[in-house]
Amino acid sequence: MHQPVGPGPVFIGGAPRSGTTLLRAIVNASGVITCGPELRVVPALCQLASQVEAHHADVLDAEYGLSRDALQASFARSIAGFLEPVATRTGLRPAEKTPANILHFPTLRALFPDSPLIAIVRDPRDVVASLLGMDWRDARTGQPMAITRDAASAARLWLSSVEAGAAMRDDPGYLELHYEALARDPASETGRLADHLGLNELARERALSHWRFYNAEAGEAESSAARAARPVDTSAIGRWRSVLTPQQRSQVEQITGEMMDALGYV
Repeated sequence: MHQPVGPGPVFIGGAPRSGTTLLRAIVNASGVITCGPELRVVPALCQLASQVEAHHADVLDAEYGLSRDALQASFARSIAGFLEPVATRTGLRPAEKTPANILHFPTLRALFPDSPLIAIVRDPRDVVASLLGMDWRDARTGQPMAITRDAASAARLWLSSVEAGAAMRDDPGYLELHYEALARDPASETGRLADHLGLNELARERALSHWRFYNAEAGEAESSAARAARPVDTSAIGRWRSVLTPQQRSQVEQITGEMMDALGYV
């Protein structure tokens, strides 16, 4: 059996519309992990940590006596500070699901050496088809986000997310699940997740019936909330065939083709 990783917070990520909300529902249903709606501050803090490390660490060390280790510890405390209140209130292990977390898994590993890093991957054509149906707007401009209007932009986001996950595959705390495998054989894939997180039998049973415990009204930004409140099935696999135009499909496959082949999406 897979040796479960350490007790740090659980971080979940993946390209948007890949199934991250489903993973949140599954781990939250376990009864031993609490994973609230998307916090979104984790990627922002990780990005800031990376920028400070790259551009200001030497000055902070020389002039302020703040070593790189101390700098990392301060950012780790900041992120943990957002998770601790709910963990204290519930008495459960905290988890955080924001899709963009996956882009910052290396930073999260540096800040939380024993945290599980969970990614989910889905066929890029289905991801793009789903993204093109979203009405997401840039909070700064109020304009539609490019990934909801342009197949190429959506495909590039998928590729960057999946490549970021692939770079972590040698990390024993990293687990990569596939949406299609989860939909076709939920018991097996949920079992892999349970092994990775060290869940007991009761927690495994609850995770397999995630919809019984999921609050679809929590999380205003989670477009998949209603879907995650139902048993997983295969109905969303291959939707791209009826959604994408031939030109859009060609764009997606041209951008993601090499990674698609590597992942078995043919």
